[in-house]
Amino acid sequence: MRYLAFFFLLSSISVELYSAPTFPWPPGSEACTSDLNDDGVVGLTDLLEVLSHFGEPCDSEPPEPQVWPLIQFSELHYNPGTDQGSDAVYEFLELHNPTESAVDLGGWSITEGLDMNFPKGASISAGGYVVVTTAPITYSGLGYPVYDWGTGGLNNSGELLALRAPDGTVVESVEYSDSGDWDTAPDGQGPSLERLFLNGDPFDPATWSASIATGGTPGSINSLWLD
Repeated sequence: MRYLAFFFLLSSISVELYSAPTFPWPPGSEACTSDLNDDGVVGLTDLLEVLSHFGEPCDSEPPEPQVWPLIQFSELHYNPGTDQGSDAVYEFLELHNPTESAVDLGGWSITEGLDMNFPKGASISAGGYVVVTTAPITYSGLGYPVYDWGTGGLNNSGELLALRAPDGTVVESVEYSDSGDWDTAPDGQGPSLERLFLNGDPFDPATWSASIATGGTPGSINSLWLD
């Protein structure tokens, strides 16, 4: 009988609410959290949606955010010297995995200055390196994974690069330059731009230096690694 009485009470309230005017949320304000169907008003439909969940427990915890392994930019060869060859043939960037486990790179991407998506099955070994380049044939078969970034290239005067996990999270980014406090030798004089400190700020010019070797050290430890 109590349930029947509650039903009639709800019915009478519903009729009254249905006939009562509803008012839009004030223009320019934040969306009303009680407007569950996003029609601009808090009305009967929203009330019935809440009542449909009456009695459900609310002790569940929100899911933990995905924590992605740290993969780092470790070398940028953005403007090869003329003695080595053209940018279209020798440009590359290198990523390093400082963790103790291999990382599946499928679905990861490099954005901002480039528009590159790692293919399914791409990976980087524990403590290993991968090379991403405009000309995979130049660096293939040398003992490290090589991936094609497609069209475009690295800006010779500098730009922002971001490495993103599959959900779009920026795992690491760097904005290099050929001016200010940045080492200018990698801009057309032969060396690559190598990272000195994995723990250093990738936006800090002091974290980077010109490689000792012409053409850099693709797929292997940097010539001036100081960590």
